Amino acid sequence: MTVGVAIIGSGHFAKEQHLPAVKAAEQFHLKAIYSRSRRSAQDLAGEIPDIDLYSEDSGAGKSYTDLLARDDIQAVVIGLPILIQPEFIKQALSAGKHVLSEKPIAKDVATARELVEWYHAHIDTSKVIWAVGENFRYLTKFLFAAEQVRQMGTVKNFRVNVHQLVKQDNKYYLTAWRKTPEYQGGFLLDGGVHMVAGLRLILGDEKIQTVSAHSQQQQEYLPPVDTVDAVAKTASGATGVISLSWGSAFNDNVFEFSCEKGVVTLRFDDVVVNGQNHHIEFDGKGVVPEVAEFAAAVSDGRSVARRQSPEEALADLEVLEQMLQSGERDGEKMVLKWQ
Repeated sequence: MTVGVAIIGSGHFAKEQHLPAVKAAEQFHLKAIYSRSRRSAQDLAGEIPDIDLYSEDSGAGKSYTDLLARDDIQAVVIGLPILIQPEFIKQALSAGKHVLSEKPIAKDVATARELVEWYHAHIDTSKVIWAVGENFRYLTKFLFAAEQVRQMGTVKNFRVNVHQLVKQDNKYYLTAWRKTPEYQGGFLLDGGVHMVAGLRLILGDEKIQTVSAHSQQQQEYLPPVDTVDAVAKTASGATGVISLSWGSAFNDNVFEFSCEKGVVTLRFDDVVVNGQNHHIEFDGKGVVPEVAEFAAAVSDGRSVARRQSPEEALADLEVLEQMLQSGERDGEKMVLKWQ
């Protein structure tokens, strides 16, 4: 069954990832685009024919509410600023539209929990599905690393070391809501939740139970903090270090796991298994298969895939939030509840 879909939001990610992924999904037929301004909606639509544009400044009959009232649109893909996205999700679900929203699920765990509880209390989840996109769960190199760790037995120790510098001319930094964030963590929230998702994917059934962290702001233009270093422990007793920075002079991207039968290291695009290197050719950022899985679920009337469930997104956010809150409390040990 072909499903009518609309893209909500026209930022960099919508242009580079959402639009190509929606166009590639066999079950989707792009019907409309909504953005804050008609100009940005038109910019995303480009030369695509027969796309209806909706925006705040398009006049009567062209609002977000008007878009949601259309019977020929069954699903929406939402990629909006972190603070305003939850309300757009609620409106779409209330209108009976299937939703794929971008990560993070919300600005904090309290907001995310309220949204998840509202969804289960007010929406027939057997008929209207809500998925939260996390493209790192679809990246070939992370899936391969996770498979290798499974074959190596119990994880005993792990480390995540992701350091980079977001410069002031970075296109994502130049978006106003990221430049002056009104939410915890700044780029640590927006980018760090990816790294937590990748870590949790590879750990699998090894659930993180506690974290203790210190944080700092290395770059004055990246408030409120841009670096966090945490010690973590899983329910089974495995320990690890999670070091994330978007304000660092270092350039690191390492996920490493010491297991019963050896060591698995994911470093940039290489997975090393007990000394044997496997180079994983870049095959996209994971958004195409992510959107395809959502489209198939909507078309076939299936439940949302576990890796797209709001509960998984909540668990990602909780790890990061507890790291940030521990940093604010000078390393206080935080116990996780929603893993």
